[in-house]
Amino acid sequence: MNHHPGFDYIALCAYALIGILVVAFVLLAFRDVGRLRTGIFRSWAIGRTTIAEAWNARIWAIVPIWFLICLIISLLVRPYSAASQVEIYLTILLRAQLVMLLVYLGILACVSLPRERERRTLITTGSKPISRLELLLGKVIGICAAGLAMLVLMTAITWGFMAVINMHIEHDAAVLYAHEKRSYNSLVRRIPPEPGIRYTAQHGVLQAQNYYTGTLRIAGLINYQTNPPERALKGGSSETLYFDFPSLPAQFVSPPVFLFRFVVLRMNTGAKPNTPAQQAAMLQPVKIHVTAVLRDNPMMTAQQSLTLNPSGTVEWRPKQWTNFFSLYEPATGQLYDPGPVLLKVTCPTLGAYLFFGDGTQAQPAACLALNLDRSRVPAGMMIPKPDPVITGFKSNNKQEIVGPSYSHPGIPAEVASFEFAHLPDRRIPIGKHGNFTVHLFLSVDKQENEALPAIADITAFTLADPTHPIRMQLRFAEKHLTVLKLPKSLLDQSPLVINIQSNYPGHWIKLTQNSVQIVRPPSPFIVNLAKSEFIIFCEMVLLVVIGVTASTRLGWPVAMLTTMVCYVLGNLFHFVYKLMILGGFGLYGPYIDSKMKGLWYYQIGSFITAVMVKMLYALVRLMPDFTRFDPLHDIVISRNLPWIVPTVDAGWTLACALPILALGYLLLRKQELA
Repeated sequence: MNHHPGFDYIALCAYALIGILVVAFVLLAFRDVGRLRTGIFRSWAIGRTTIAEAWNARIWAIVPIWFLICLIISLLVRPYSAASQVEIYLTILLRAQLVMLLVYLGILACVSLPRERERRTLITTGSKPISRLELLLGKVIGICAAGLAMLVLMTAITWGFMAVINMHIEHDAAVLYAHEKRSYNSLVRRIPPEPGIRYTAQHGVLQAQNYYTGTLRIAGLINYQTNPPERALKGGSSETLYFDFPSLPAQFVSPPVFLFRFVVLRMNTGAKPNTPAQQAAMLQPVKIHVTAVLRDNPMMTAQQSLTLNPSGTVEWRPKQWTNFFSLYEPATGQLYDPGPVLLKVTCPTLGAYLFFGDGTQAQPAACLALNLDRSRVPAGMMIPKPDPVITGFKSNNKQEIVGPSYSHPGIPAEVASFEFAHLPDRRIPIGKHGNFTVHLFLSVDKQENEALPAIADITAFTLADPTHPIRMQLRFAEKHLTVLKLPKSLLDQSPLVINIQSNYPGHWIKLTQNSVQIVRPPSPFIVNLAKSEFIIFCEMVLLVVIGVTASTRLGWPVAMLTTMVCYVLGNLFHFVYKLMILGGFGLYGPYIDSKMKGLWYYQIGSFITAVMVKMLYALVRLMPDFTRFDPLHDIVISRNLPWIVPTVDAGWTLACALPILALGYLLLRKQELA
């Protein structure tokens, strides 16, 4: 069984140790801190010397080497669309910057002080009226300034490279739009040219878009005339319904059980609904397939096929139910908790639609956990998190919805619904015809009807008036954005809902959470690029501080190893935390633990493993969390990075650098500056 960590006393001890370190620094270095008003100039003098050393070490060679590597990789990669070109090229350029700068500056930070000791130049520096704090700050400022200069050059080259790419994209889009327009005007082509291609030709793709995205809901059927909306899981499809439970307390004397309850709607699947085959199909029982998964240990699963009774309900208890429920043993006083549980439900019955409640007061939950431990759950039952999620067929981080079927014309196409709540219409630009702009980023997988164009059925309405929707059919270009114009009246009463369905049988529309965007005025790309580069600079500063601190007492090989270990542990924070939650051999589950807990070698091995993992977690807690720095999250999807992100990253960098500098100050020998 898995041990639930409860209160994180290890993190408390780590923070207490860091606090003691900072207090010791303040008590011992208050004089040096007070001298920083004039000492900052002495630190800058040391920084200038460090910059000269970095230049003599040929730090400038990073820039041409970086650009040559990026150029070679870019020539080998063939993006399939204009949007993917921006994503792929920016990923290559920024990732290469991050790796090369961190590696080079980390080495330089670890080598600088030991090299001065070897050359005896530190004695000359110590003969001047300079403090330990000024020396540390001078080294950090000098190395970071050299790195910043290289980062500025890389930023300029990145902007120029992407500007050239954008010019090619604009030219190709203009040529394609002109060709489609000529073909349409000469009656060779019946389909008018795509407005999205014209938009790309006029504005390019090198923008920092400001837009609103809605909440994506996929379902077989959605009824927005109820509050909250009713959704149904489509039988015989790739749709999966997820119920997310927190920890489930249970007891051995009364085994728990899951109760599923749906409202079943049966639809005729064929063109002749009165045939005996259709009538027999309508009388077949509805089946569901249930899979239980532990969130903290996805390898622990249980699954079974169930048959709903005529009222649409069924009970299920996993065979090894102790793997998924929190159990308390009064004899030993131990609490075993596997953590949150995820239930996945699919329906293989064609023509069946399972309507379910979202767990609010208006709609009772469609899944309940019963017979729980009343000492920990007074009601003896628990419902999952409200508003359960339905996903479609997943492919390459995208979800797919399928259109109607020739063989089953009675079954409607799947629906992808985007709900936009609380739209501030003052920030949404309105065109001269009283319309606002929506950008669609859709692609299609044509299993049938390959010769037919990709067409989406669009339905837009407000929840205040769902009975008067705006319907249209929109042809979309797979490799370009599609522009949709909607009247301003839809913004007067929010929330706004935009439903998308595939028009032709065999056409699977691929989409993501960001596939439908209500457009706001874009921001300059160069500003967005500068924000991402600043996040890289913050990560670079933190690594330099670690390297300089490690080199105060250690030789440069050991300092480099220490810096590398700190960076790796700082990137493994979430992974190590999950390992600690599993605890020892608990990843094998409570069933195996209960069977083997009497074996002495199993107990010893589990104890040693748990202790080692906790020691590793304690080390990770002392390291800065480098996973916070993500310079690519928004820029690669052409989205404007909020100013709050680099601001928070800057504050996090300063908060982490202070105790590390305090440690370096305490480790630096006074005799070296005597």
